[in-house]
Amino acid sequence: MSARLNAGVGTNLPTPLPTPLAAALETSGVHPFLDLSAQVIRDLPLENVAALQRFISDAKSELATLSAMVQTGLEMRYADAARAQLLAKGQDTGTTHLQDAGFDITVEIGKDVKWEPKGLTELVAKIEATGGDPREYVEIKYSVSEAKFKAWPQTLRAPFEALRTVTPKAPKFVLRRMDANGEGQ
Repeated sequence: MSARLNAGVGTNLPTPLPTPLAAALETSGVHPFLDLSAQVIRDLPLENVAALQRFISDAKSELATLSAMVQTGLEMRYADAARAQLLAKGQDTGTTHLQDAGFDITVEIGKDVKWEPKGLTELVAKIEATGGDPREYVEIKYSVSEAKFKAWPQTLRAPFEALRTVTPKAPKFVLRRMDANGEGQ
């Protein structure tokens, strides 16, 4: 146990609890006060790097859960009042402010707008038929499914290849300890 964790031993003071990060680093064999950098991590034993990855994964999950609980708690506390303020202004979405216990709470109620593709296609055709430019009104996007592209015959793929740019993403690394048979655990 580190001196920091033993600080309360033999005294009337309670033993201070380590932060989750310090505890995870100590468990992983990495000194909690080590100044981590990419170079340090590069040189760590893989056991320690794997422990850091597990810690990061667990921490993300726990923070996502905590974030969702805070969001839900605030929604339970303020959503009805915020909606009422917006409705009083004839709006069902937007930004409003509430005051409570010396805090100004900004509440944003966003909107998710979806357009029916078939209807838009028909309207675009009507605008074009009357000599209008539908791009003045409608944002038209083109895309090709990568899975479908790969399944096309080469004669169809060839003219599209010049229009296609592939940019590799950053590599992802997963560490698994090998068992005695050389298989990942």
